[in-house]
Amino acid sequence: MSQNQAVPDTQEAVLERLLADFDRLPTQLQITARFIIDHPREVGVQTMRSLAGQAGVHPNSFVRLARHLGFAGYDDMRERFRDFVRGGAGSFRERARWLQSMARQGGSAAVSGEIAQSVLVNIENLYQGGQQKAMERAVRWMTGAKRVYVVGVGSSYALAYNFWYLARMMYPHFILIPRHGSLPMDDILHVGRQDVLFAMTFQPYRAEIIEVMRFAREQGARTIGLSDSRTSPVFRDAGLGLFAPTHTPQFFHSNSATTALLETLCALMASEGGDRVLAEIETFNECRWQSGVYLR
Repeated sequence: MSQNQAVPDTQEAVLERLLADFDRLPTQLQITARFIIDHPREVGVQTMRSLAGQAGVHPNSFVRLARHLGFAGYDDMRERFRDFVRGGAGSFRERARWLQSMARQGGSAAVSGEIAQSVLVNIENLYQGGQQKAMERAVRWMTGAKRVYVVGVGSSYALAYNFWYLARMMYPHFILIPRHGSLPMDDILHVGRQDVLFAMTFQPYRAEIIEVMRFAREQGARTIGLSDSRTSPVFRDAGLGLFAPTHTPQFFHSNSATTALLETLCALMASEGGDRVLAEIETFNECRWQSGVYLR
């Protein structure tokens, strides 16, 4: 630790330091830092050995990282993460009791309990770490832009599509890319300073998403990156990063927190839009009813 840097005195300060120092850390400490950044609640409630097993590192890596930040040891750093637990201990105990009862039943109930736990933890982590302010800023950028390009490929395409579908009901300047048969870069060649690119990618990160984001930035557009880690390239390269944890005990990534974040953005855009947005939604739905899309 630099002699000019104070020991972080809050959870947020610890996370900010880890992000600031991330590129300079050795590989094992980067892995440890990434786990802490993406799972702050678990740091306050689980043992160091348990966390190390989940992160795939030796427990001593947590001690070394704590000392890098200026703490005497891991326990001193862990104290910065325990406010969340102290603030909601009652509800946490009740939820833990319920999940444990499902695990004891075994079979499908145990699997359901594991999924339920991962969903709850992901949602809790979603709204920590200044995320609310970041979402509010993203909404201001998107509603005030000339065009908003929404891009996701592979498994992220469905998430991007659903967000675009809802957003364009309220704001017609939202554009989904890539179009069928195109590459993301094909559809963003005319991006400019009045535009916003909203890009999303999750591990393993897609190269074309990183490429199109860097191109948009070079053209002067504002960029918003949504990812499953604050250390991911799309989060760090973006003008504004949004974080949605995807942890699950199963082989697939969980989209519950990502969906919640995207729905929150839509809700905020609706609340900001006033009568004009209400009129856009009414026009969109009336057109569908009149054209016979829906059964009466």
